[in-house]
Amino acid sequence: MGSPNSHFRTVVPSEPRLRQELPCVVKLSDGELEGTLYNISYGGFAVRLPEAQHTFELAKLQSVAIADIGEFAVQVRWRRGACLGLKFQSKRGVRALLDAHFAKTGEYPI
Repeated sequence: MGSPNSHFRTVVPSEPRLRQELPCVVKLSDGELEGTLYNISYGGFAVRLPEAQHTFELAKLQSVAIADIGEFAVQVRWRRGACLGLKFQSKRGVRALLDAHFAKTGEYPI
């Protein structure tokens, strides 16, 4: 039986997410990494990096350019292996870009 003080917690997304596979470029202070965005919401997105390229220092991350959407300054929310959860640093202007992308694809976060 679980206890209220369990060390395990279920991650509950704070906003609805849309699963998508889009190429992206993670821009670091000393280079760039090719990745794949695999889910997105109005608050942020998750990126999968190649196994050999995911050990960079998080402080070096500056922005992420997502194909057909735009480039965004981000903050790292979590890191699990080769995956990163990223939050938009500023939501100003993000919603309009995402709305245009979702309208073009016909899919929206639910």
